[in-house]
Amino acid sequence: MKEKFLNLPRYASLLKNLRGVVFFDPHVPFPAEEVRWLKRRFRYRSLGVSESLVIAIKDEEKELFLEKPFEILKPPLLEIENFIKIIEATGEAPTYAVESLILTSCYVNALIVLGRDSLSTLNPFIIWAMRSTSELTEVEIKRNLRLIGYAIIDFHSENAVQAYYFLKEIAEKIREKEKTEKIRMLLERFLNERKRLAGSDGEKRFWRLRQTGRKEERIIVCYLDVIPLISRILLHKESIRLTDFVSQSTLNLSMALSLIPTFILQL
Repeated sequence: MKEKFLNLPRYASLLKNLRGVVFFDPHVPFPAEEVRWLKRRFRYRSLGVSESLVIAIKDEEKELFLEKPFEILKPPLLEIENFIKIIEATGEAPTYAVESLILTSCYVNALIVLGRDSLSTLNPFIIWAMRSTSELTEVEIKRNLRLIGYAIIDFHSENAVQAYYFLKEIAEKIREKEKTEKIRMLLERFLNERKRLAGSDGEKRFWRLRQTGRKEERIIVCYLDVIPLISRILLHKESIRLTDFVSQSTLNLSMALSLIPTFILQL
């Protein structure tokens, strides 16, 4: 029988070989040119794509993601799979968006958004963005893809573990019926610190994009975060399922909670 979850050797192999996780909105025109570029660029490495995104696209488009360099990603642990399902059940965001972000974190990679039209789906998750008028040659695109790949490696463990312990604390306060306003204030303070961290890292890492060019100003790089979505769900009165899940979770859940450095590939 085909395994639903990855075994450890397979997970380790993917961690070593993945160079990003791709995302696009299945409801906008298919980013064929960007897909072709990635296939040429990553002939000897792999790119991940979430299973729910592949399910959401047309059959003729699916075929492109069943061959190299693409790898259809699955949750590495049952705990992560259940976490995704609980968030999905709230209807707060499309499954293919939530799963893409969580799996990008689990596989310690950056997200590559194919086409600017797809970015609007991720707007609720953007906590910092670099807007630029710079022209991006192929050399510059490759440079920024390398930089964004390094970004998550540099801060994944620390910010993901911090988020885990913070959410555990919030879940316990909710279970103990702490005042909602106090919980809201703690969440806001924590989210502001996440925004500060993302902005500080992004400004230092992508300073070249500040150079003035002749293109229309647009977002080239942004940092995404699932914590604002989780926070909104926890504050709902009917959030008991997620609250209980987080309260009883293990440190393994932190795999899902990193900030996500994101590059918008528009050719």
